[in-house]
Amino acid sequence: MYTVILKMMSGFLAMLLSLLNVSVEIPGFSDSREAETSIQYLNENKGSMDAVITVTTTADGEYKLYWADESGDMLTFTLGDKEIPYSEFAAITTYFGTGSLNLPDYTAIPNGAENIIVTCGDETVEIIEIPEEKIAERSDKIYSYGSISDLHFNRYFTEDGEDVAQTTFAVALDFFDAADVSLVAMPGDIAYDGELESFMSFNAISSQYDFPVYTTTGNHDIRKEYEKENWLAYMNPGAYGENRDENVINVADNGMDFVYEEPVSGDIFIFLCQSSNNYSIAINSLLQPSQLDWLEAQLNEHKDDNVYLFFHTFLCSASGNLFTSTGNLQNYAGWSYPLVYTPYANDEARLRNILRENDNVTFFNGHSHWAYHMQRLNPNLNISQNGEDGATYVHVSSVSCPRTADDFQILWSSNDGAMSEGYLIEVYEDSMVLYGVDFVNGQILAYATYEDVR
Repeated sequence: MYTVILKMMSGFLAMLLSLLNVSVEIPGFSDSREAETSIQYLNENKGSMDAVITVTTTADGEYKLYWADESGDMLTFTLGDKEIPYSEFAAITTYFGTGSLNLPDYTAIPNGAENIIVTCGDETVEIIEIPEEKIAERSDKIYSYGSISDLHFNRYFTEDGEDVAQTTFAVALDFFDAADVSLVAMPGDIAYDGELESFMSFNAISSQYDFPVYTTTGNHDIRKEYEKENWLAYMNPGAYGENRDENVINVADNGMDFVYEEPVSGDIFIFLCQSSNNYSIAINSLLQPSQLDWLEAQLNEHKDDNVYLFFHTFLCSASGNLFTSTGNLQNYAGWSYPLVYTPYANDEARLRNILRENDNVTFFNGHSHWAYHMQRLNPNLNISQNGEDGATYVHVSSVSCPRTADDFQILWSSNDGAMSEGYLIEVYEDSMVLYGVDFVNGQILAYATYEDVR
């Protein structure tokens, strides 16, 4: 709210001075631009950009910060035989000569970054050297995997009537193919109403690639047209039936939930399917007791492994505002994504307690569709511990329809087809780096690039 007030005051003052045609020395209103950027690093960890950045300037504007290599050139990301750009990792608008930004705690300095370029418009204002003790020094990558969510066949259409998901899914998988991923893991919402055609489309596209594409059910997958036999016939090939992949090491008694062991590392991927589409009523459980029994047994068996758990719906924050959780936000009008896992319901409380007791788990969710840059309204939106001990929580944006909201907007803007986001995740011996990906523009979202240290 404070930023909004400053924005309004700054705009009004600029208009007033223009109308009066007067020249007054007011911080941030000079015709000549001088700027200085200060960075306060909040920990001593190599590769961590947990920091507060402050820009002081004679001319207000939007200042963007980019990663640069040792020569001071814009850093690029190697994707197969191509080099693709990073977006800015911070954008700071100054008012009356100053502005600051506290980056999310998990923000990562990527491999190869040794300098920071500060720009305003097309002008390079400053180049800042990253302290040697902060430069990333990661061991060799063990493997990588992709994560996307909320595909939604049969929900979003172009003006020509074409299904948006037919394009977004293939483009994302092409990106992951170029990155030579081991697998793609998804927290659900493949369909709109659980219709057979959506599951068939998923199968037809994903089967063209050499890596498995595995997913859970989301709330839309189990809506009115859902039939379990359709899911088992077309979804998660290699996870069900007689031709099970040797790396699928456990399937629950419900025939839906399963465990995949990544063949290079032995890391564990658990896919936990939502069993209900009913929200906000404590007696309606999203998970059955038998599913939570099974999950608890798997986590007990894999206490010494890195575990990546995929489930569709996020949990509310454990402290403070319930809606400013990993997976959700609240703007100044009080608007949040409304379909939340009912706090204190029996299954919610038990799942939360299980996650609290397993700090080797990374819990991936989708559901809200919030675009990664919406972390400006909640720095914990994309990754945090959600006010808990134990697991790390990760929000996966929609690959077909990332949602955005202005400060005082009710509902949201859908952006279907115009935006498409997900993660490319690189796994190292003692950490993983999540690279936010903009599939439409073919770039790495540096402001949504995070490192979780084991």
